[in-house]
Amino acid sequence: MPQQFSGHRLPLVVFFHGGWWQSEYNLAHAGHLCAALKVEGIAVWSVEYRRIGEAGGGWPTTFQDVAAGFDYVATLAKSYPLDLSRVVAMGHSAGGHLAFWLAGRHHIDPRSPLFDPQPRVPLHGLIALAGAVDLRLTIDLAGYSTFAHDKQEVYSLMGGKPKDLEDRYRAGNPGDLLPLNVKQTLIQGTGDQQIPPLLPVRWEEKARRQGDDVAIRMVVLADHFDVIDPQSNAWATVRDSVRSMFG
Repeated sequence: MPQQFSGHRLPLVVFFHGGWWQSEYNLAHAGHLCAALKVEGIAVWSVEYRRIGEAGGGWPTTFQDVAAGFDYVATLAKSYPLDLSRVVAMGHSAGGHLAFWLAGRHHIDPRSPLFDPQPRVPLHGLIALAGAVDLRLTIDLAGYSTFAHDKQEVYSLMGGKPKDLEDRYRAGNPGDLLPLNVKQTLIQGTGDQQIPPLLPVRWEEKARRQGDDVAIRMVVLADHFDVIDPQSNAWATVRDSVRSMFG
């Protein structure tokens, strides 16, 4: 919580780290980004979740952890001065998928283990930082990336390929849950070697056809990790996008 803004109800970013949903990556590597947002007068709730390679990681528990962590904001607001009308979900890389998935939960089939009849906190906006926001697009565009494992990591998260697990992908892929009905900003470096810059472009086309409000912010030459580094040339774009989202 930003101490210099005590006495005010603060906007909140709920942050989800990346790492292709793998256990060797945790929330610590995005700590500098969260600290920089705090300086801007924004409260940050960085959510950890069980990941592939540890007990319980993958389908459906990773998703359930993310939902529980986000919904816990309603409890946090009882103890901290949070403005629940200004809550933005932000995620980096695989965390972008999880952040955008949260916004589509109201479309999930009631028979799915991910179904939640009443999410507890309304979302004001979504921000993806080099985000794998659509699992099917991530699979389809894997050949554009020099990172060799992105397609397999999606399969590991979901337990298999879309053709074998359509029910899971319909419940766990944000692209299957459109429209998300919330403002979206996708920040992408043109030098990213893990998430191809074509992915947010394809997402924008897909989401806008469903009526969603989507903006893309391309950062020239920025790589996959520049978008979470407050010392990089991408930081001004990230900072200004967050400010704009909160108005």
